[in-house]
Amino acid sequence: MTKPGVGIPAKVRGVAAEKGYTQERIALTIGISRTQLVERYAGRTSFKADEILALAIDMRVPVERFFPSEQELRETDRRVAVAAAAGASS
Repeated sequence: MTKPGVGIPAKVRGVAAEKGYTQERIALTIGISRTQLVERYAGRTSFKADEILALAIDMRVPVERFFPSEQELRETDRRVAVAAAAGASS
């Protein structure tokens, strides 16, 4: 399961904003409707590998930009562990 705050939808949204892409342009680039894009942004449907690749090529960014870094994953793990410990002591 994708961890909250570091998922692919958040990364796509962030890079798109940085590059000035609208939802319409992103949808057109990956060959889906804007409604289908909203489903991907909401995490109800996963982005496909070929869609991420198409975005990376069109936006001229490394494909790695759409995935969480090791540091982001570690920080999320730390927050989850702290929250779990706090819940266990309640």
